[in-house]
Amino acid sequence: MNAFTYADPATPRGRLQRGRGLGARRARSTPDDADLVYECVVSDSRWDRQTESRDSYLARLVHRLDLPLAPVERHLFGYDGDDPDEVALALQVLARLPALGRVDAAPILRRYAIEGRHWAVALDAIEWTGPRQTPELWAGLDAEVVARRDDAELDAHVDDGAWVPWTSWALTQPRIRRILDARPALRAEQPAGPPAPDYGGLSSPDLVGRIGRAPGPDRRLALQELGRRGEATVLDLAEDAGLRNAAGWTPGIPQALRRLGTAAVARARTWADSGDRTLEQLALGVLSEFGDRDDGPYLLRSLTTAAAAGEWCVTEEPARGLGRLGLAEATDALVHVWETTVHSYAREAVHEGLRGCAPATADAFTVEGLDDCEPLVQQAASALAPDTACARARLRELSGDPLAAEIRDTVRRRLAQLTGPGSSG
Repeated sequence: MNAFTYADPATPRGRLQRGRGLGARRARSTPDDADLVYECVVSDSRWDRQTESRDSYLARLVHRLDLPLAPVERHLFGYDGDDPDEVALALQVLARLPALGRVDAAPILRRYAIEGRHWAVALDAIEWTGPRQTPELWAGLDAEVVARRDDAELDAHVDDGAWVPWTSWALTQPRIRRILDARPALRAEQPAGPPAPDYGGLSSPDLVGRIGRAPGPDRRLALQELGRRGEATVLDLAEDAGLRNAAGWTPGIPQALRRLGTAAVARARTWADSGDRTLEQLALGVLSEFGDRDDGPYLLRSLTTAAAAGEWCVTEEPARGLGRLGLAEATDALVHVWETTVHSYAREAVHEGLRGCAPATADAFTVEGLDDCEPLVQQAASALAPDTACARARLRELSGDPLAAEIRDTVRRRLAQLTGPGSSG
């Protein structure tokens, strides 16, 4: 995970680094925060760059504040290191700006795709825009990129799976065409793997007997089949350390336990403080989804312990579980996680927890969530936005936001509910 040093979560810098809605709302109305926005564009603060979003969040702020792009350009062309992550977010932000009317972003992005050290990352960002949306960015780019790269460089990028824009460029660039034509042949030479076994026709004892000797993928399918049947032997298999992989996990067990549902609760309670890290994780999943109010103190303790340790992904299951149980005494802890987590993706689970534990308190966080960096948080907030002038105004903005395509249907449905016949809006 990102070893970034985060500012105090109560400060404007800390909120922007975490992608919070409060950070965006303040920055939109505070020109003095421009330097903080630039800082977040060129210094990627995402804790988990595989799952978290910041590009649209920051692009909106750059657009709203009408910030010049020269500092971003200096960062891109001034960085000469080997780590492409150091420029990826800035390139992604540039790629979103033309949709907001910032056409001055296109020449910078185009030049980096042609001349930049990490040109392939720029192409990945450009892929999002599409030639119809930004023709000035795409026109002739294929010839200029190809002219500067040898076949090995081009071939390596196609190997990464980035098939666009290569497929369209192959129509005009013979070198690209040759590289792509070689791909299907290479794949055809690889022997097809055996079909997945059909375990539905086997008896449960036969399935158990096969699990110990089956390879990983087949073991997972067999375990899931046992769970589908509601076989309690899944609980014993969960405790069998000999089935675990090098990471200490038995693939298929979480899904099988989920199939067991409430039948797994009693055993999961014995795992909760067993000292076996794998079983403790399984217990957290089972009790969060199927436990009752007696499990509330354990879930609350798990939430606060994970937050104190900075294990932000671990906060998601207990947050949802506490919300499902409606445990009001968990409200303060959930608010604390919302405000402090550096894993922005976790806020969607925390929002769900707050809605269940303290609906009235959650309304303020729902409104904040309309400006969150994470589309999932925005979507959840849009679906439940309270009937206030502030919420309706933000929903109207989002309904026409070209960067909000993922949540647009949810936004418009909620607007119709709040402004239709019989509403107070």
